[in-house]
Amino acid sequence: MIVLLGSEVFCASKKTKKKSKKTEQNAEVQQEQENKENIELINEEIIDGQAVKLPAQKRTFFYKIDEQIVKEVENGSPESLKNAMQLIKKSSEEYEENEKVLISIAVQIMKIVWPSQKITWEQPVTDIENPYIGAINSAKQGVFDSSTGDVDFLSTILPALVLLSPVIAQSKEINNTNQEILENCRNAIQKAMEVNQNSVLAHYLMGVLLQKQEKYNEALAFLKFAYDSSPKTEEILLCYSNLLYKTGNLESAQKIADELDPQNLNIQVLKQKAYIAFELKDYDSAELLVARVLQQNPNDLDFLLFRAKILVEKNDYIRAVSLLDVYARQNDTSLDYLILRARIQLDWSKNTTAATETIEKALQLYPEETQVLMIAAKISSITDSPVAGKYADQLTEKVLQKEPDNIEAMVYSLNALIQRENWNDSYKICCKIIETEKYPVEIVGKFVQICLRLGKNNEAFDFAKSQLVKYPDDETVLQAYVFAYSKVGNRDAVIKYIDSLLAQANQKMKSYLFYVRSFLQVSEEKSLADLRSSLSMNPRNSDSLFRLYEIYFEKQDYRKAQYYLRQVVAINPNNNSLKKLNEALTKMVP
Repeated sequence: MIVLLGSEVFCASKKTKKKSKKTEQNAEVQQEQENKENIELINEEIIDGQAVKLPAQKRTFFYKIDEQIVKEVENGSPESLKNAMQLIKKSSEEYEENEKVLISIAVQIMKIVWPSQKITWEQPVTDIENPYIGAINSAKQGVFDSSTGDVDFLSTILPALVLLSPVIAQSKEINNTNQEILENCRNAIQKAMEVNQNSVLAHYLMGVLLQKQEKYNEALAFLKFAYDSSPKTEEILLCYSNLLYKTGNLESAQKIADELDPQNLNIQVLKQKAYIAFELKDYDSAELLVARVLQQNPNDLDFLLFRAKILVEKNDYIRAVSLLDVYARQNDTSLDYLILRARIQLDWSKNTTAATETIEKALQLYPEETQVLMIAAKISSITDSPVAGKYADQLTEKVLQKEPDNIEAMVYSLNALIQRENWNDSYKICCKIIETEKYPVEIVGKFVQICLRLGKNNEAFDFAKSQLVKYPDDETVLQAYVFAYSKVGNRDAVIKYIDSLLAQANQKMKSYLFYVRSFLQVSEEKSLADLRSSLSMNPRNSDSLFRLYEIYFEKQDYRKAQYYLRQVVAINPNNNSLKKLNEALTKMVP
């Protein structure tokens, strides 16, 4: 049997609007009626002749409404909300107050969570103050309303709509206040999901929250559930695609983004597709999408800069510089701007002085930023000079602390150590690079050079030999092998081997082979002949030119030595060590 015991409803919202006496009286009557109707149900069962009371259950504000309708609103997807409104549909005068409130909730969920959707149902007006609408209004203002009482699914989850308020959604940093709000939202959504674990609304909000906290892998399962349940909803498609993009699932991200209406002019959709196309190196598509964004919003500085970034990748430096100049009038200190400017100065203009000034400014503003440190290390590696007082190996220390397997950073560090002839540290870091088994082929020659400098001739030869077996057609590896062989092999045997290679080699390779053979000749005359042959094959062979400089410097023929050194400097205009060497030699020339 069922015994009915009276109970109170949860308190109304704390809003303090002024009302007329008649309205207040009507509200009081309504409240009294709700107090009478909101009762506890205590089930009794007869067990072994005894009446046993079962746990009490509270009737909620919506207990008179068909359970299916309430469940559809709890589900919260656009399809479910529309279905609920179709099931509850009546003439305006027939709606009960709790039905009006439920319809208002559905309207607000649609407006806040799914703004791309059109509201096609009647929206009856309700004057009653209640925790549901109060929580929604608070959420719009960026406030998490904790006074709802958590009496049912909707009163629990509605405060979490604050996640989509401009105050939270558009903030780029999580401060203490926002952090507290996010934690409150997480607790609310988790409680709501315990009541209804199939709610699309709950899964979507949890995905949004985790993405805001940069917990991207955790967010994937929630947004996948929302996508699988409501695959046509623009907001879910956009959010899920963005999450896949951030987790590196570029093909999947593009596939989801392509499910959005191709005629859709929504700027957020266009931006998302542009970012994905860029990461997939489809620069033409990315540029077209960026152009569509800028057509709608010509003052979007971020996308003006993004367009410049695309043009740099396409090696269209002239147009990129023009866009950067326009951008700099508004902001010349942004991270992306400084990086792009430095890249153009370094890669296109070949102006290492200007690039150094730009990246030093970036280092002052963003001293921990990996991209800035890497460009600074690259410049130092090229110029053999410090940037902001530090050489490449010092600049990459912070990078390698965060990313110990960053091969590019290790290579820049290695170059700096080789330039300063720190062979022991060079050997250590080169071994670490080789252990990754993902090293660039240039490392083969560097490792051979380091080993030979340290007297590890056999190790150099054995390594070069193993690499030649692995890469038999790579000229860089062959050069390293020939050089190592020249240090460990029988002189006549090495010369015979080099002569056999000369017959089939191209001009560049012949130039290198003559250069190596010059070290094996027993007379200076033959060495000079080989070096001249090397230069006839490749006049820009810096190794041969520098070798000639060394020979004439040792002979104290400083004028001839300078002749060849100047050519080396011309080929390597950014190498400050060579410039200093030339300056010192100039003082010695009579």
